[in-house]
Amino acid sequence: MNISISTLGLYPARIENVLDFVTDLNIKYLEVVHEYPYDKLTSDNFSTHDINLSIHAPMSDVNISSHVDKIRNTSVDIMEDSFKVANQWGVDRVVVHPGSIPVMALKYPEKILKYNKESLLKLQKSAEDYGVMMCVENMPMIDRMLYTNIDALFELVENELYSGITMDVGHAHNNGFSPEQMFASDYIHHVHLSDNDGSYDMHDALGTHNIDFNQIFRILKDKKYDDIAVIEVNTKQEVLKSVEYLKNINVL
Repeated sequence: MNISISTLGLYPARIENVLDFVTDLNIKYLEVVHEYPYDKLTSDNFSTHDINLSIHAPMSDVNISSHVDKIRNTSVDIMEDSFKVANQWGVDRVVVHPGSIPVMALKYPEKILKYNKESLLKLQKSAEDYGVMMCVENMPMIDRMLYTNIDALFELVENELYSGITMDVGHAHNNGFSPEQMFASDYIHHVHLSDNDGSYDMHDALGTHNIDFNQIFRILKDKKYDDIAVIEVNTKQEVLKSVEYLKNINVL
């Protein structure tokens, strides 16, 4: 298993400072959220550091299940841009959020689910064309979010999509799933790590609430998980707390 750090907790630091910070922690992996100020980077920006990358496709102002055709299609195009960049950077994992139900479409949930699946199928084909793995992420318990239920996401991926899955343990815990339930699928090829008390999606430092990370890492070890697990917390201090916690439980 390869521990990574997301730029989410280091935003909006300059990328050279991010790379120095991660390297100083002796972490060899970085997940770049492909939004400003990291949306115009090239592979040259990483050439001075021995770092392995993954990409998180944009989250802001996109909805691949929108019932407004232009918004939905543009959102898909934006995700595809991240696949293209991943190909250029030599990255093989791209995290994608499923869509959400627009306020004016609450009476048409089946139509929105159809749009969402069509968009994901198109994105899966595009990811294959660019030679990267799309990893669809489970969502937190927030109104109108799709695929907060990890079982529904497992079913979609295993029976129709055939992509990877990003298991966000904080989101899954927020929705009441146990560690055993979180990792029931063999399609999980990416993991996001943060802590919360179950009441909402906090993205706090590991070990500060009640997620059983010891059990999570035991399961990952038993499954011989050898992909990336990303520390995805809110601040630099929470990154440091999380790294120290992982050292204390002998993961780092």
